[in-house]
Amino acid sequence: MIEKPLKISPFGKHLGVEVVEVGDGRARIRLPFRAELTNPAGKLHGGVIATLADSAMAMAVGSVLGVPGRHSTVKLEIKYKAPVTAGEIIAEATVVQRKPTVFLGEAVVRDGNDQVVAKATATFMVRDNAPQDE
Repeated sequence: MIEKPLKISPFGKHLGVEVVEVGDGRARIRLPFRAELTNPAGKLHGGVIATLADSAMAMAVGSVLGVPGRHSTVKLEIKYKAPVTAGEIIAEATVVQRKPTVFLGEAVVRDGNDQVVAKATATFMVRDNAPQDE
């Protein structure tokens, strides 16, 4: 795998997402637990977990396309398995199906103890209007 070939989105940077590795239709990213990312019960907010899964799958798709920003999530489904109250979470994603304009991805999100906390699938639409390089 190629380490850190894709940029983190501004939102991902705001959350503190870190790229572990990305390449060949796979991605692994992590997020340290922080109190400001929790719900009122002190557990990591479900939206943060969904964002991490979506971001990992998007990076896996981007590693296949080779051009960032050419794809958008059009469907995301997540199933939560366990709460996160400390440590870090790691999302591992894989492209599982590829068509000319549609990609399907799967992600597994684990806590620092390797417990599965969520599983997700997503559909990505490939656009022709890729953004210009910054």
